[in-house]
Amino acid sequence: MSSLFRPSLHPDLAEVHNKLPRYDEISTPEQIANRRKTLDFTLEHTLRGREDAISHEERELPGAAGPLKASIFRPKRSKQSKTPGILFIHGGGHISGSRFMGIDSALDWVEEFGAILVSADYRLAPEHPQPAQVEDSYAVLEWMSGHSQELGFDRDQIIVCGGSGGGNLAAGVTLLARDRPGPQIRGQLLMYPWLDDSNITHSMMQFADLAPWTRSNSIDACNYALGVNREHATIYTVPSHAKDLRGLPPTWIDVGDADVFRDEDVDYASKLWKAGVSTELHVWPGCWHGFDAFAPDAPISRKVRSARSVWVRDLIFG
Repeated sequence: MSSLFRPSLHPDLAEVHNKLPRYDEISTPEQIANRRKTLDFTLEHTLRGREDAISHEERELPGAAGPLKASIFRPKRSKQSKTPGILFIHGGGHISGSRFMGIDSALDWVEEFGAILVSADYRLAPEHPQPAQVEDSYAVLEWMSGHSQELGFDRDQIIVCGGSGGGNLAAGVTLLARDRPGPQIRGQLLMYPWLDDSNITHSMMQFADLAPWTRSNSIDACNYALGVNREHATIYTVPSHAKDLRGLPPTWIDVGDADVFRDEDVDYASKLWKAGVSTELHVWPGCWHGFDAFAPDAPISRKVRSARSVWVRDLIFG
């Protein structure tokens, strides 16, 4: 255990954290396969309790190097004006996870705001290092924008959203859309995003051993996705490397104060403010990495999701 002082876990989450499945290291192919199996969320789990409100369609979408399996979620009830389109990018450290992982907040917006939600699988490291993940995700953004009328959302109201490794990709996709230039993005919502590759911040050391994502996991994932010598590191794969964040859309960032990514997320928010980007930052007391995906019904998770929804509502509807 880290010898550094650190805050206590939130009482809503402490018991859930104690019951987390055992997470092995990811230093071997067998361990990576085990992590992928553990984080293989299903559609049935994702839509449980929402079947009467949300419909699901599975499609294959064009990726950067071939088709990607995707899910499109739509509201079953009447839509509101300014219907937003949500690109949700799943987490999993670029080595695991699926399009259903950590999607609860985005599904809230389908119910509350009539949003059209698209979430796609992407190629995983180490078999496919970066920029495979960010280019696949960007291809889905381009497809969404080009098919907005068919899907039924306002092309000017696209929000890019992701958590953890998906937050890394959401930030990278948003930078790509600014620089290419690509589809107009109304806002980016980054949930406890992985934004840096140094793995030496105070919070990274402070919570180095705290499941479900440890410092050793982060080091391995960086090596798999970016290369040991960081040959795949660019501003689009490691957003903290960007020197100029001007011109990015309004941004939401949240993270727990018991999360290894806390300090890099706070630093990125500060860089956005300095670049003149409207940014809302929340640091949730006692919350560990990915807490709301593992404890979606905990009172603190509901509070966090409600705060995200307020930001989305204000962004889209004023």
